[in-house]
Amino acid sequence: MASKYVTGYNPFQDFLLQSILFGVDLLDKKMFADIYSSFVYILQNILDNDEDIIHLDFEIKGNKDNIKFIGKNAITAIWLSGVFPEEIDEVLNNSKFIIGDRLYKFNKKTKTLTHVKIK
Repeated sequence: MASKYVTGYNPFQDFLLQSILFGVDLLDKKMFADIYSSFVYILQNILDNDEDIIHLDFEIKGNKDNIKFIGKNAITAIWLSGVFPEEIDEVLNNSKFIIGDRLYKFNKKTKTLTHVKIK
């Protein structure tokens, strides 16, 4: 069963969906610099400290049917999920961290981010 897509919740998802709708090949290696620049622009309009953008580090993997944007560090993974914490150093320095009502865990080896709701 699919979930409903809601615009405005995650600016990265919004950008990527619009790119796909306009026929951009997100897997084209020549597009990486443009995608990276767009992500920087998004972060400049969200983050309080533009210097934190240096932590943006991701890769794009997939095929024509499935594309993954993989954060190479915890803060990029959480940003790509549409969450923008104020304590960036805390997120970078810990593999477990709490934001709002969720406990997040970032696996540095597999580059996966998981979360559970805290009761």
